[in-house]
Amino acid sequence: MAPQTSFNNLKVLEPLVPGSSEKGQITQEVVKHGGLGILTAAIFLAGEMAGSGVLALPAAMIGTGGWLGLALIFLFTANAGFSGTRLGLCWIMLEERYEEFRGEVRDPYPAIGEKAVGRWGRIVSMVAISLTLYGGGCVFIVLIAQLLGSLIGSAGFQLSLCVWMVIVAICLTPLTWMGTPKDFWPIAVGALITTCLACLLVIITCVLDGTQIEEKVFPTPTYDGTFKAFGSIMFAFAGASTFPTIQADMKDRSKFNISAIMAMGVLFFIYFPMAAACYFSL
Repeated sequence: MAPQTSFNNLKVLEPLVPGSSEKGQITQEVVKHGGLGILTAAIFLAGEMAGSGVLALPAAMIGTGGWLGLALIFLFTANAGFSGTRLGLCWIMLEERYEEFRGEVRDPYPAIGEKAVGRWGRIVSMVAISLTLYGGGCVFIVLIAQLLGSLIGSAGFQLSLCVWMVIVAICLTPLTWMGTPKDFWPIAVGALITTCLACLLVIITCVLDGTQIEEKVFPTPTYDGTFKAFGSIMFAFAGASTFPTIQADMKDRSKFNISAIMAMGVLFFIYFPMAAACYFSL
């Protein structure tokens, strides 16, 4: 009986082998009721990644001569999509090999790091995620504070930027008390819709303003501009740290790859026209 037990264990430890009966049984076990669907997860991914970084795309194109910048957008779209699908497969492998990950998991990304390389993988993942989210959060707090200060300041109510930052942080803090992404999915839908509307308005404005320019001059590509564009475009695709968290909230986690590809497609159709139309119009 010992050889048969060993053989069965080997089959469980090969989660990507087609036709494995254990894989089919385990996949059925991790289908959750009340979780995110494929489309909802895709909207959540796109809404989470599409943010203030899109506003820097037209300026990032200046140092690349336009065409190289568009190629970078295509490259980073493919890179983000590939990374998302690999993360999805990593989590499926964890669920198939370890029963403790088939239920509710609050820290899926560190769990992947720990099972891959050990305890230090969890620590490195947590530090990287914390630094990434802290840096992005600070940028958004400052941006929201500046916008609120400008809007309310026009009505005659003046406050310093530092005070507005504190007010914004206090207002956003309760949102962090929600459990998992499935508890606040309408926020992701609203974020994606507002981002699309804002980009559409910016594109229309740039095209209309561009018709009034008699002669358009495009700067010569430079190495410095190319490296700056590389960083700006990479920032626009930041957000992979939340991928496993969103996958863990899906009804069928094995379908996360489809959601990731759909989300990258949505981002590409937002970023590419935004960068191309604004750059070549002005």
